[in-house]
Amino acid sequence: MRAPVADHDPVTPANEDGGDQRTVAVVGAGITGLVAAYELRRRGLHVTLYEASGQTGGAIRTSHTDGFLAEHGPNSFVTSGPVEALLAQLDLHEEVVVANPQANRRYIVRDGMLQPFPMTPLAMLRTPLFSLRAKLRVLLEPLVRTRAGADESIASFVRRRLGHEVLDYAVDPFISGIFAGDSEALSMAHAFPRVFALEQRHGSLSAGLMATRGQKGWQASHAAPPTEGGEQADDNPPPAAPATPARLISFVDGMQTLTDALEASLLGTVRLGCPIRLLHPKEGRWAIEAGQDGASRPRTVDAVVMATPAHVLAAMELPAGLRQHAALVERVEYPPVSVLTLGFERGDVAHALDGFGMLIPAQEQRSLLGVLFSSSLFPDRAPDGCVAITCFVGGARMPDRAREETDLLVERVLIDLRQLLGVRGEPVFAKHVYWPRAIPQYTVGYQAVKDAADEVERSNPGLYLAGNYRHGVSVGDCMASGLQVAGQVARYLARPN
Repeated sequence: MRAPVADHDPVTPANEDGGDQRTVAVVGAGITGLVAAYELRRRGLHVTLYEASGQTGGAIRTSHTDGFLAEHGPNSFVTSGPVEALLAQLDLHEEVVVANPQANRRYIVRDGMLQPFPMTPLAMLRTPLFSLRAKLRVLLEPLVRTRAGADESIASFVRRRLGHEVLDYAVDPFISGIFAGDSEALSMAHAFPRVFALEQRHGSLSAGLMATRGQKGWQASHAAPPTEGGEQADDNPPPAAPATPARLISFVDGMQTLTDALEASLLGTVRLGCPIRLLHPKEGRWAIEAGQDGASRPRTVDAVVMATPAHVLAAMELPAGLRQHAALVERVEYPPVSVLTLGFERGDVAHALDGFGMLIPAQEQRSLLGVLFSSSLFPDRAPDGCVAITCFVGGARMPDRAREETDLLVERVLIDLRQLLGVRGEPVFAKHVYWPRAIPQYTVGYQAVKDAADEVERSNPGLYLAGNYRHGVSVGDCMASGLQVAGQVARYLARPN
């Protein structure tokens, strides 16, 4: 079992009153803000982490009830070199659990039946998931003309290169699983920049995959984003971890282990229930006003990291020039999602649950976006003799369904689970978590949002925007974003006055 968070050794705090000690306010204690604050403090800067709610971790929360472990948000993440290094610094390696190797098996529902998604060329030829015509269409992909530089929807890109059947029964369900989004609206260039780059650089996906096979950057889908143009190499990187392959992991006691450990390392730094209401430049620094217990507390700092969801900026008092550039950022879409964790007696589920889970294409017209086989993926997610599955409902496909009351939602979901997994009887456990704004949508035209975020930073030295609406929505992406922004802030503050 994991040691209580209070037993973790915190990062040595900087002396707030010592000499010319530079100060940083990090706003938002989700995973991005926690990692940014941790890394800034590790570099010797004085940091205060402000969180409007009463708990750190953002969407990463874990609850334990009657032997069932329910994740309220992310259930796992893919590691990278910097993430492995951070886990070592937090002394979490003994708490890590690696996903069951069978998690490589993903099921797609077609015509009411679960079909394993083909992971090799031979499996692609044999699978009943796609028709012969669809398989022949995939073979023609190298002959498809390139559409250079176009900001194209994922649906348009995939139909053009691989055909409508691959879109409907491969790509679209995965889009629902990753973004809870609509492939007709999301941008290929911004949602999947590495795949988009294959066509741009090599003329086809097939040629690009052959050319990049074996390259380190293509081994993990959630590798850290490249350093933005114009940035110098980090002169104070975290200690390097031994080279290890990317792993799909969680923790013995669930994902909240990670955020609890980060919070414990920031002892004396975190201010909960303390939203930032005002942000203004002031004589080369930043004036902020934090509200807590009905009072406002003004403070001036040298730099500010906004690690909040994009829409939080709209609720803050900002100068007119900053508001002008932030307007596009504030309007990023976040569809609602309900997460429903259900527990069943093992004998009441006919399916073997031998994989990561199942994804349901829109064509199937089901209530579910997808299901994780949680107790198959990681150990100790359900008591002996039981299984746990995590269901996702809503998103851009069915936003109103995400908002339904628990009893109605369970009733709807059980209809699908009975037909698809052979579930009998009633669940012995249910945990419903509703996220009114779940995942940012990288829609066509998203470059305007990124340009606006860049302009906010260029026009306001010492102000930085970070989070899952800029560099990727996965936990690994957010951790990399936190590390990256900490390096940018440290370099900014190291410059002569």
